[in-house]
Amino acid sequence: MARPSFHTLKHSRSRILVLTLCAIFAGIGAALFQTVAAERAAREQLSNTAAILSQLRNVLRMGLDAETGQRGFLLTYDLGYLQPYDRANREWLPAIQKLRLALGDDLTVTQLAAIDQIQSAATAKLEELTQTVSLARQDRRDDALALVETDEGKRLMDQFRSSVDALEEEEQAILSNELQRVASVEARTLPILLGLTLAVIALVVAGLRFERRMQVAEIKADEAEELRQARERSDLLARELNHRVKNLFAVVLSIVSLTARNEKDAKELSRKIKARIHALSLAHSVGQGQLDFHVAELGEILQATLEPYQSSANEISRIRLQGPRVELPAKAVTPIGLVIHELATNAVKYGSLADTNGHVDIDWDVTNEPNGSEQAKLTWRERNAKVISKPRQNGFGSTMIRQAANQLGGAIDRRWKKDGLEVELVFPVRSKGDEKVLIKSKQLHSDSSSVQ
Repeated sequence: MARPSFHTLKHSRSRILVLTLCAIFAGIGAALFQTVAAERAAREQLSNTAAILSQLRNVLRMGLDAETGQRGFLLTYDLGYLQPYDRANREWLPAIQKLRLALGDDLTVTQLAAIDQIQSAATAKLEELTQTVSLARQDRRDDALALVETDEGKRLMDQFRSSVDALEEEEQAILSNELQRVASVEARTLPILLGLTLAVIALVVAGLRFERRMQVAEIKADEAEELRQARERSDLLARELNHRVKNLFAVVLSIVSLTARNEKDAKELSRKIKARIHALSLAHSVGQGQLDFHVAELGEILQATLEPYQSSANEISRIRLQGPRVELPAKAVTPIGLVIHELATNAVKYGSLADTNGHVDIDWDVTNEPNGSEQAKLTWRERNAKVISKPRQNGFGSTMIRQAANQLGGAIDRRWKKDGLEVELVFPVRSKGDEKVLIKSKQLHSDSSSVQ
């Protein structure tokens, strides 16, 4: 069973850490919301209690003022004393009704009993005040005083004050309970907030330590990946070297065979073989990008690469080049040299250059694309090839050609036709600033020109 990579482990633990932090912050938010809601309810209750107590005192003051005015009028017959009585006669019972509305619908048993007793006592007291004032105005002062001396009015006022006190105490008790509830919520919330804050700090510390470990693990993993890639590159280079050495021996044997085919003089044969092997060395340098080029011309690259594969000078040309002058940056020399060198080597071993009747046509041109860019298209066509069938599987040479085309930023297509292999290499023409590297002039070679 495969072990999870450290990237997967890192992402998994990071998600757990984030989810835990989100849960903690949600808990902190819930605790704060509960506390704020309790404090808001306490503030509303405090405001409501203050309003009720204010109205309650106003109701009590109206009753006391009305009774004081009644007593003063009975003693002095001064109509000025009747002003508080007249005001109470108009406003006292409406003020009590307003107080009832302020208490709301959700009344406790004590509140309901107290407000009913207040209204009942105030109604009875107001009737007693009205009766005594009416008797006094009828010059029946003795009857009015006799009614006062029955202490019925005092009993009603005592009942009224007692009910007012009971309602005030109930309101104070409700407010006290609300404040105690807020204190209880705060007492519960503060430890929770402290615990959650400590948990956040612990998670942050753990996250930092985990991140540090992950960084160390990532560095080690990157180093291991770089080492693996370096080993792969080393294996690739070793395979390429082995492939090139084998091809080099095959090409050298082909050069010796082609040169000796029509040459009788041993001295001249030796000279030609040396010259061609030297040209092969030059082509190898082009393929490896070892020549000191800042800007290279495509036709010259092809000539230098293909010269070792040409037959004797007095034979009919077997490699023909045709195309405009195209100057390329130095970084394009190596991949183009690799592609042409590999194609030529395969042609010598299996294709049209393995037989005296075969030949190769190489054409190139530059086209303008719809997006405004310019692309070079190079075509390799073999004629009268010795082997025409497509290989069963791609070897290392095919892989190297494809990689070289990728280095150019282009694409390569190989097709096996009746006459031989046909290869099409398309790659973009680079620019230097605003000046195009591409330079078109008259054709470098005619149809009958060849590599000498």
